[in-house]
Amino acid sequence: MIKKILLIALVAFPVISFAQESQKIAYVNYYDVVAAMPEAKQMQDSLQKRANEIQAELKVLQDEYTNKMADYVNKQDSLNESIKKRRMADIEQVRTRAANYQETAAQEQEELQQKLSQPIQEKLQKAINEVGKENNFLYIVNSGVFLYVSPNAIDATPLVKKKLGIK
Repeated sequence: MIKKILLIALVAFPVISFAQESQKIAYVNYYDVVAAMPEAKQMQDSLQKRANEIQAELKVLQDEYTNKMADYVNKQDSLNESIKKRRMADIEQVRTRAANYQETAAQEQEELQQKLSQPIQEKLQKAINEVGKENNFLYIVNSGVFLYVSPNAIDATPLVKKKLGIK
């Protein structure tokens, strides 16, 4: 019985070692690659341009609110009750418009980011898939997820950058 167990162990050990060596796992620094892509820079520029437009419009609304409020405060003693109510309603309307605009603009900004980032993600995923196939990797994982990566692990980041034409 012991001889059979020893024989099985001697036969199984090389098979297990061979199987482990043939299963190459690599990692890629996903965010490092994305940051190096020219498309990501273009996306950031577009998002920043839109954010600046939003800020400019919010500034206009804020100035309108500030001016109406200052005018109301300066003249409130000389205004009759009906005019005070109308002006306060105007002020509240400007505040509501600003809040609604800010909410809508934030949603639009998020949708724009998703729209612009999708082709970048697809392009990167395609490059990762090609590198994986070309190098016979069993898996390519994102290094940002792991707390520890062995120095013996294969870093596929340079391969993916090369596939994308990034230096």
